[in-house]
Formats: sequence, C-alpha cells, structure tokens
Amino acid sequence: MMVKKILNVTSVISAAVMVIYFVTRLIYSGSDISRTQMPVTDLPAILVISFICAVGTVLIQDGNDETVSRRESLLRYIIHIIFLIAVVLIGGYFLGWYTPGIGGILIMVISIALVYAFTFFMIYCNSKKTADEVNKKIKERTEKND
Repeated sequence: MMVKKILNVTSVISAAVMVIYFVTRLIYSGSDISRTQMPVTDLPAILVISFICAVGTVLIQDGNDETVSRRESLLRYIIHIIFLIAVVLIGGYFLGWYTPGIGGILIMVISIALVYAFTFFMIYCNSKKTADEVNKKIKERTEKND
C-alpha cells in the first residue's frame, strides 16, 4: 500500500513539475512555444527528485489525520515543507536548474510552492473521489440490507 501511495504521489509531483516548468518557460519565452523545450536530461532528474519528495511526503505525513494533535500536524507540515525545499534546492543546484543567489532561490521556492499547491489539489481531488465512491458503496450495501 505504501509503495502504491509513493508511486501515486511521485506521478502527481512529476506532472506538476512538468506543468510548472512548461508555464514558466512559456512566460519567459513569450508566445513562442517552440522555445519551451526541456533538456532530455531533466526528465530522469525530475522523476528521481519527485520520487525522493514522494517518499518523504508519505513518511512524514503518514498517520497525519484527525487523531494527531493540531500542534503535531503543523509540525509535520513544517518539516515536510523544509524537506521538500531542501531536496529540490540541493538537487536543482547540482543539476543547474537555478542560479545560486537570492533571486534564483526565490524563484525555486515559488516554483516549489506552485508544485506543492498543484500536488495538494490533485491528491485532494483524488482522495475526495475515492471517499465519495466508498461512501456510495456503503450506502448501497446499507440500503440493500434494510
């Protein structure tokens, strides 16, 4: 179950990175879509970094539900954000994704925030859909037994 969750989160993060990458390239290059090419070497790097982030996400957030105190939940989110920023900044530095300095780091942190928001939204929608399906089946079984 955990492996499936990690792979699911990896795919969502990777998709979010691709979307953010394309949109930022489009903004920088204007309307000339042909100038929005991604180096082929970035694809495996994105997958590896997404996987590392997904493993951290699942491990840090596992069990973070209504049984956890508000303080612990907040602490987990803070640790999670710090972990994600560290992984992406370190990986991005070695891959040459940004220019070290305040401006480059700021752009990366904004990109991380956008990917985080996109990923959170996609996982929320998927979880809501699954919950709705389970609730529907429970309701059908309950009605069938009555």
